[in-house]
Amino acid sequence: MALVVALLAGIGALGAIVFAGAWIPAPVKPVETRESRLGDLLAPLTTAIVAAAFALVVTGWVTAALAGAVAGYAAVKIWRSRGGSAKQEQDRITALASWCEQLRDLLSAEHGIIGTIVATSRTCPEPIKPQVTRLATRLSRQHPASAIRQFAGEVNDPSGDLIASVLLLAMSRSSRTSELLSELALTIRDRAAMRLRVEAERTGHRSEARFIIGFSAIVIVAVLIFGRESDFLDAYDDASGQLVFGLVALFFGLGGWWMARLTTFTRPARFLSIGENEDDV
Repeated sequence: MALVVALLAGIGALGAIVFAGAWIPAPVKPVETRESRLGDLLAPLTTAIVAAAFALVVTGWVTAALAGAVAGYAAVKIWRSRGGSAKQEQDRITALASWCEQLRDLLSAEHGIIGTIVATSRTCPEPIKPQVTRLATRLSRQHPASAIRQFAGEVNDPSGDLIASVLLLAMSRSSRTSELLSELALTIRDRAAMRLRVEAERTGHRSEARFIIGFSAIVIVAVLIFGRESDFLDAYDDASGQLVFGLVALFFGLGGWWMARLTTFTRPARFLSIGENEDDV
């Protein structure tokens, strides 16, 4: 009976580690502050401490405590990024395409590109409304090229760089601005559709990876709990045994990290930076 209770306690602790990240939502602020960064670290660090203490009490091994701390910290980070950031990026890409279409439809020789940007600041899609609003405010206070580059930096997306490049061209009174905006909107929507297809294909792989890692972790916890009742784990009590255990934990962690990397979408690199010469387009 004592073994069953201990096993259930171990599984419960592992479940708490995996699901602990849900109680603090991931931040969605466009600009990070010191307070937000500290808030981001609170849940992972708390879970890491709890996992380390549990592993140390169950096994008495410092190596197990270190492995538990790393596992707890990583579990919360993975749980909190379980698609939220991907959805935000998808929404941002779609919003950029819609904004391109708004700029194209409202652009006229009377208002020019600056007046058109200011006009769309109140009707642009919500995912990029803060960035567009700040861009409209900066256009009346500083050099337009500098304001547009800062907008691209705040959006922090290759599609935002493409829009900023077209806007920079429009500042030179380009006659093809409407045509470029229309083509760019189609390009960005194609990118959003491709992203959806890739994410749909990788959803199954993520589920398989979570199952493999979770099941393996439960087995390890069960072995650690049941093994202490016999001499099965006595070989790991000395320095050489701790070294072997540490290597096994390291390889297990590297395998989990590599599986996570294989199911992560790699975003294309940006090409427009604030530090570039404002006269260059």
